[in-house]
Amino acid sequence: MHNLPFKPKPSVLLFATLFASHAHISHAESTSLDAIQVTSSTIEDRFESDTNNPSSTMLISGEAVEAKHATNIIEVLRSVPGITADLAGEGDGIKIKIRGIDNQRYMGEKPGVAIVIDGVPVFERTGKVNIDLDNIESIRIVKGGASYLFGEDALAGAVIITTKRGADNAGATLELDTGSYGYTRKQLKLGLAEDEFAGHIQYSDRHNDGYYALSQRDSKSLSGNFQYYMDDSSDFTFGFEKADRFRDRDGSVTGVTAAETDPEGELEGRGYTRMFNVDLSRLNLTYSKDFSDTGNFQAIVYQYEDITDFWSAPIKYDGTGATVGDDQVDMYQNLNDYHQIQRGLKLETRDSFGNWALMGGLEFKKNTFDEVTTVKEDYRTFKFGSTITAGTIKSDSYREEITKAAYTEAKLAVNSDLDITVNYRFDQIDMDGLDRLTDTTSSDTFNMHSFRLGGDYDLSESSSLYSSVSTGFRAPTLEQMATNDNLKPETTYNFELGLRNSVNLLGWQTKMNTSAFYIDRSDFITSSIGQYVNSNVTNQYDIEELYENIGQTTSYGLELALQTEKKHDLSFDFAYTYLVSKFGSYEDFYLALGNPYGTVLNSLSAMTDPTKEVYFQHYDNSGNYVPRTPTHSANFRTNWYATNHLTLNAEVDYRGESYADEINQEKMPARTLFNLGLEYKTKAKVVGGRPSDLSFFLKVDNVLDDQFYSIVRGTYDSNQDGVYNQEDLSINVDPGRVWMAGLKVKF
Repeated sequence: MHNLPFKPKPSVLLFATLFASHAHISHAESTSLDAIQVTSSTIEDRFESDTNNPSSTMLISGEAVEAKHATNIIEVLRSVPGITADLAGEGDGIKIKIRGIDNQRYMGEKPGVAIVIDGVPVFERTGKVNIDLDNIESIRIVKGGASYLFGEDALAGAVIITTKRGADNAGATLELDTGSYGYTRKQLKLGLAEDEFAGHIQYSDRHNDGYYALSQRDSKSLSGNFQYYMDDSSDFTFGFEKADRFRDRDGSVTGVTAAETDPEGELEGRGYTRMFNVDLSRLNLTYSKDFSDTGNFQAIVYQYEDITDFWSAPIKYDGTGATVGDDQVDMYQNLNDYHQIQRGLKLETRDSFGNWALMGGLEFKKNTFDEVTTVKEDYRTFKFGSTITAGTIKSDSYREEITKAAYTEAKLAVNSDLDITVNYRFDQIDMDGLDRLTDTTSSDTFNMHSFRLGGDYDLSESSSLYSSVSTGFRAPTLEQMATNDNLKPETTYNFELGLRNSVNLLGWQTKMNTSAFYIDRSDFITSSIGQYVNSNVTNQYDIEELYENIGQTTSYGLELALQTEKKHDLSFDFAYTYLVSKFGSYEDFYLALGNPYGTVLNSLSAMTDPTKEVYFQHYDNSGNYVPRTPTHSANFRTNWYATNHLTLNAEVDYRGESYADEINQEKMPARTLFNLGLEYKTKAKVVGGRPSDLSFFLKVDNVLDDQFYSIVRGTYDSNQDGVYNQEDLSINVDPGRVWMAGLKVKF
C-alpha cells in the first residue's frame, strides 16, 4: 500500500496566508453578501459563467464547434491558449495535452489530461481521444492540476464535453458535406420536445480516403439523449453513443528528404501500426433533483466500452529469413486485441448557505482491461534466427482497477469582493492483474490526496484577480510496479495567477483572460534505460532494466485569451501562449545508433556495419526543453457579418519553433496557417408549406498551400546509418490546401 498524505508546500501556506491577510486588511467591516454557488461538478457542466472560479477555464459552445465544421477537435481547440495537442494523420483521433505536460510522450500513453464526456471519464487504448464532433453541446477546458475533481491522470487539466440534449434538438435536421481527398459526411437528427419529455437521436457517417498513403478513415455513430421531466424540480436523462471507427496508418514518413519528395508516404509503405478497428459504446443515466432554491442532488451510473484491434511491428524478415521491404504493406508481426470496460457510479450534492457554498461527492468505478497479442504471420527477428510462427500468443493479460473516491468543494464569500475556494479529494485505487501466460498475479493499492486552494478578488465591476494552487497525480501501472515496488505516483503542483476583465478595445466590448502559470511535475516514471529503446542497452552499460521515478519537468508561461462582441458587423477572438517547458532532471537517455537489435558495441568508433551493429549513445537531458512545446503560439479569428444571411470568417494560426527530440538536437520548424470560410443562412420551403432553416458553408484551410510539419518526433537512428540526424525523424507533413463544403437543412 502506498499512502501519500497531504503535505502542503511552504508556497501553499504562503498563498493561504496572503489571501487571509488581504481579506482582513481590506475588509474589516462586515458586509451583507449575496448567496454564492459552487460551480464545480464531475457529473454535469451546468454553469456557463466562470465568475468566482479561481482557475483558468474556457467554455466553447456547441454553436462555435459547429461553425468550425471541423474534421478533428484540434481545429476547435486552437482558440484555447495552452493547448499543445498532437495530431498524427487525419481524422478525429488526437492526443490532447495542456501546458507541455506529457509532450515527451508519443500517442500510446495516457495524455495527462482528464477527458470527461457527460460525466464519464474516458481513456482509449490507442492513446488518442476519439470524440464525436457531431454530438457536442459544449466543451469546457479546465487548466491546472484537476485531480481534486477528476482523480487520476488530471495532471494538467481536464476537457469536459457535454453532448447535445434538450428542446433545441427538436425537429429533423439533415447535413451533407464533401471535401478534399474523398471526404464525405452525412448526418440525420430527429428530435421531439414535449412538456414532460425531450429527446433526440442522430446518425452520423464520416469517410475520408486520406491524403496519405494507406490513410483511409471511416466513422459511423448512432447517439441520442432523452430527458424525462418528473416534475418541476427533477428529471432523468439517458444518453447513449455507439461508434464504429476504422483508421489506417497515420501518414508519417522518415526524414526531411522524404518529407519533401514523398510527403504522402507512397514510398514509405507502412508505419509502426496499421488497421485500427475501434468499437466504442457509451451508456449513462443521470438523475437530478433540485431540493431547494440553491440545493441540488445528482447521480449518474455509466458504462464505457472500447474494443480495439490493430496491427503493429512491421516484419523485417519473413518465416524463411527473406528480407521484407516496406512495400509489403501487410506484413506485420503482431495482431493486438484490446477490450476495456469502464463502469462507475457518482453521487453529488451541493447547496448554498448565505456566504458559504458546499459540494460533496462520492465516486465508485471499476475499469477492466483485457489484452491479447498474437503473432499475425510467420517472421524472424534476425535473418538467421528462429522462426516465430503465426498464432503464437505473445502476451495475454487481464487487470482491474477499482477506485473509491470522495471529494468536496467549499466556497466562502469573505466579503463582497473576495471569494475563497477549497477543494479536496481522496482516491483509493486498488489494482489487480493476471498474466495468463505465466499464471502469475499482481496487486497494489494507492491512497492519493489531491487539493486546490484558490481565490477570486473583484478589482472592479468589470475585472477580477484570481489565483490558485492545485495538484494532479498518476499512479504507476502494475507492469511498472512489477519491476520496482518502490515506485511513487507521478505528481504535479500547478500555480496560477490570472486576471479576468471586460474592456472596451478599439470600440469592441471585449472579455479578456490573462494568466501566468508555473507547473512542477515530479517523479515521472520512465525505464532506467530510457524511452523507446530495447533492452540491448543493458549489454553495453552496467545497468538494470526497471521503471524508476527518474524524471522531473517544469513548465511556466503566460496565456492571453480575448473575445469580442459584434460591432460594425465584425467580431474577433485572439489567443496567445508563451510556454517554457524543461526537464529539470532526466539523467539517463540512450539513443541507438545503427541497428537497435544488432551486435552491441562498446564504442562508436568500432562500428563497421551499422545495419548489423549498434552503439547506444548516453545523454543527460536535464535542462533540455521538452519536445514539441513551442515557446510562442497564437491564434486569431475574425468574423464579418456581411449581411443578415452571409458571414465570412478568417483564421491565422501560428505555432513557433520547437525541438523534435529529447536530446534537443533536431527541430520542428515554425509555421503559420491561414484559413478562410463563409456561411450563408436563410429560410426556404424545402418540404411542405412551412419554411425550413437552410444553410450552406464553404471553407478552405491552408489557403496559401504551405507545406509544413504537423508533428515531428525523433528517438533513434531509424535509417541505420550510424548517425542520428534530420533524416531519422518521423514526420507528418500537413496535407496542404484543403477545402470542404456542406449543406444543412432543419425542418
